[in-house]
Amino acid sequence: MAKKGKIYALKAEERDDYSFEFVSGRHHLLMSKTMKNNEMPVTWFSPVDLFFSGVAGCLGMTIRATMEERNLSYESLRIEIESAIPEESEVFAFRNVKTKVFMKTSASLEDVKSVVEESEATCAVRSTIDHHPNFETEVFLEE
Repeated sequence: MAKKGKIYALKAEERDDYSFEFVSGRHHLLMSKTMKNNEMPVTWFSPVDLFFSGVAGCLGMTIRATMEERNLSYESLRIEIESAIPEESEVFAFRNVKTKVFMKTSASLEDVKSVVEESEATCAVRSTIDHHPNFETEVFLEE
């Protein structure tokens, strides 16, 4: 889970047409539409898939932590996220994102809803989206 004050960094390097390797610390992920690689499993996730995976993963980890803080347990957790870019939209962006949280637990629905609401507010990925971050891009030419 994200921590305040910690700098998070990711490097994305194109390996082949429409294929990128992402490196963050000791973690590597390959996203490819075209590449075959014997050294690393190829994931066929698109950037949008990875975006929604980040939202679901962060929310799921935050739900687990919040459940543990409240001494609540669960047997299983599944998160489904769905959205589409409206055809009539002037901005090429998702406008409405529907998240469904399925949990097998003895906790009450009211308790689980409270956990999910708190988790959505404290999940760094979801919170970043909700608060419209400022992006700064620098461009460099390499020799």
